[in-house]
Amino acid sequence: MKLLSGVVHDWTIGGVLRYQSGDLIRVPASNNGLFTQLTRANNPATFGGATTYWNRVPGQPFFLKDPNCHCINPTDPNGLVLNKTAWQDALPGQFSQTAPYYDDYRWQRQPSEALSVGRDFHLASENKVTLNVRAEFQNVFNRLFLSSPTATNPAANTTTAASTGYVTGGYGFVNYINGAGARPRTGQIVARLRF
Repeated sequence: MKLLSGVVHDWTIGGVLRYQSGDLIRVPASNNGLFTQLTRANNPATFGGATTYWNRVPGQPFFLKDPNCHCINPTDPNGLVLNKTAWQDALPGQFSQTAPYYDDYRWQRQPSEALSVGRDFHLASENKVTLNVRAEFQNVFNRLFLSSPTATNPAANTTTAASTGYVTGGYGFVNYINGAGARPRTGQIVARLRF
């Protein structure tokens, strides 16, 4: 039993796990020029950045693909994820009937999982000298995270592609260039000597 006790005692295990819904995606800003027209009427609310939004089209889904399906290939010309037909620009001179955010218009879930395991080694009698060795890992399950898609101006934001055929822009484009959005699994080992 003394041998078994020596093997299993003085271990520490820790973790920080966070699970949440995906980030909200903002509804596209309207191109109808409403606030420019209101400024001409000596509007006191000319603080810049004021806008109205595109209207939601009933019955049209926000997404062409489920953000959580693990099937999105951002380099594929058919890899755009947002549905242009879900939106219609507000008529000239009118406010939209749309909120800036919808609860069901969210990007993929991005859980955060960090775990650690460590052990204390007693190097002197009466625990006067202790060596603690700990290994810490982030994104333990090596989940793939993608950047939020481009969600501005569905009408003017046309799909662009490189000479290789890979998509490089457009409404619903997920930026992957230079590792955008990437959070690979990482780890480190920490040693601490207490005396």
